[in-house]
Amino acid sequence: MMLRYHILFVEDDEREVATFRRLFEGDRFEVTAVCIQFPRLALPAVEKALGGRAPDLVVLDLFFPVTDNTGGLAPDAVNEARADLERVMRAAGELEAMFVDETLLTRTNKQLLLAASDIVYQSQRMLRRWCDALGQSPSGGIALMRSLHDKFPKVPKVFYSRKAAVADVKMALEAGALDVLLKPHRSLEDVEAERIREALADYCEGKPPRWRTPLT
Repeated sequence: MMLRYHILFVEDDEREVATFRRLFEGDRFEVTAVCIQFPRLALPAVEKALGGRAPDLVVLDLFFPVTDNTGGLAPDAVNEARADLERVMRAAGELEAMFVDETLLTRTNKQLLLAASDIVYQSQRMLRRWCDALGQSPSGGIALMRSLHDKFPKVPKVFYSRKAAVADVKMALEAGALDVLLKPHRSLEDVEAERIREALADYCEGKPPRWRTPLT
């Protein structure tokens, strides 16, 4: 008989809470989900939701509000956001031009990869600036994790994010997280969720991340 593990999920968006329940709650996992707006509100809400129980795994949103500025982009940030978007669109247009009129045949793999990587770089830069302008940061998620660590010091904790870049993952792991799992893209939720289910089960059982497994 397969064990049913208990996951505590903490998020700041009710839609993400509903999606997490839909994807993971069932025969394999019991989910206690808590939706809060700021890390400082986490512990009382979590204690109330758990009712004295301890979870097998804590899953936390990495990008969490760190200020009360959650109403949208300020006027000066709007122009910066528009400029960021224009840079992304320009990078995408340059890559698209390589595939027009069979010019792809005259391009090297390196040129194509450089053009594609420029889109990634500009998109990540844009996303980070927008998150900063809206008061969301990995430091919010790390503060959230630390606020729960004293209550559940032996329970493994992983982050769950759609916006994390390499630097954010490094920061989270250095702060003590076991892993940073990528939220399934909305167009591939059901397909990608199976991979995440396996990882969640491993962490509930105390197994290390597979990427940490030594090569043999």
